[in-house]
Amino acid sequence: MKKTRKECIALNCRTSGIVTRPYADDGLWLSVLLTLSLTVNVWNRDPQQVELAYKQTAILSFGLFIHSFCIFLSLCRQIPTCVIGKCVYTTFTIVVTCTIFRVCLKDNAIISIISSFGIVLYDRIYHKVLKEMPKSFTLGEATIVCQGIVLFLYNTFLNVPRIFIDIEISNDTTYIPHPVLQIILMGIGIIIMLCYLIPLFRISFCFWLLSLIVIIGTALFPIFGEPTALILFKFVFSDAQRITLVALYVALLVVSSFFVVWQMDRRSSVNTASRKVFHVLVLFVYIPGLWFQCNLLYLATGLMLALLILLETARIIRLRPIHEALESAVRCFVDEKDAGCIALTPIYLLVGCSLPIWLHPVPCDLTDSAGRNLIKLLAGILSVGIGDTMASVCGYYFGKHKWQGSRKSVEGTVASAVSQFGLLFVIFKLGSVYFSTLKAATAGSAIIINALVEAKTTQVDNLVLPLVTYIILSTV
Repeated sequence: MKKTRKECIALNCRTSGIVTRPYADDGLWLSVLLTLSLTVNVWNRDPQQVELAYKQTAILSFGLFIHSFCIFLSLCRQIPTCVIGKCVYTTFTIVVTCTIFRVCLKDNAIISIISSFGIVLYDRIYHKVLKEMPKSFTLGEATIVCQGIVLFLYNTFLNVPRIFIDIEISNDTTYIPHPVLQIILMGIGIIIMLCYLIPLFRISFCFWLLSLIVIIGTALFPIFGEPTALILFKFVFSDAQRITLVALYVALLVVSSFFVVWQMDRRSSVNTASRKVFHVLVLFVYIPGLWFQCNLLYLATGLMLALLILLETARIIRLRPIHEALESAVRCFVDEKDAGCIALTPIYLLVGCSLPIWLHPVPCDLTDSAGRNLIKLLAGILSVGIGDTMASVCGYYFGKHKWQGSRKSVEGTVASAVSQFGLLFVIFKLGSVYFSTLKAATAGSAIIINALVEAKTTQVDNLVLPLVTYIILSTV
């Protein structure tokens, strides 16, 4: 009897030892989102504005999408794909990607081949993540996470030589956040990899010692001829407005911490509406940052990502003496989508709001604000900070009419769209952005589409909605 596509995927996943997140569809369409997010910024742009490394990363992202598509086709087969079959479609993807590098960028053959072998790394990471972290991802969510990891590593590889060569640009704050962030996240990656590969480092004393060594090494790593820590210190404390914003961020972090401790003392899980408190707090982080200190926001979001990943690693390995506190916090705020061993909801919230800033080739203008890119960089705040929050709160308290086949309410969807339109209206009245007819229509379309996607999708909202919104807003 011929099996359906869904049955074939389920069977092949079980055969491969893959257990996807329950109560969700496969989300195969997610595999194209990162590719579209990068390539849409290359079209119709000033060639001087988009660096070569960004174009190379965009092309590799297309190769990763092709490979993801090949993986999904193999999972849909009635008969599991053998090793030879996997080698065939991997080779095909490498050849196609290498050809695109040669045709579009005129890269030499060696650089094209080396870049294309990011496909092999992606294949290994993708299957390893799905097998080692059961119930944590759908097939589509795993593509976004793993593509993001590979593209970050590739872009870091391309930019490391510049760190040592361009010593004279150390005084230009425009170039500071990107390399600093890459070095810090690479340090976190080293800690995670060593903990995974060497069980000795999962012992509390060894983990603390490893973390101390990596942190010191990262702080002393030379960037533009100076240690990372010194460059970071000079960047933060060289501007009074920047210091003020850092103080605001520290205050918000304290407020968040007190809220978490208060919930832990109550020893009860929060409901959906209460969990959206963090969505509201991110508004006070991102909006002032995009308005006044774009580079600082770029750097701060990356540092917070590094901290969250490190804390989640500490929780997983049961690191003393902070394990119990971390475990209690996770139990209070765990989402129904955190079915696996990893608490991904807080990480997804940060990543979702930050993705538009991280993915844009030039997010900050010469005045250190988002400038004319403000609307598209607000994609995460619009869709997650405002839209998803209002959909959840209004749906929780007032939702009576449910969408067919969904637990989401029509009232929540309407509230999502209206609240997003309201934010754009306020920004327009403040004179922070100008809307042409085309831009207004595009923004309206993005809001309506992300509200509908939020209502119907079973994928993680915090990860999907910002990318969908950003892609649409970046088309003009």
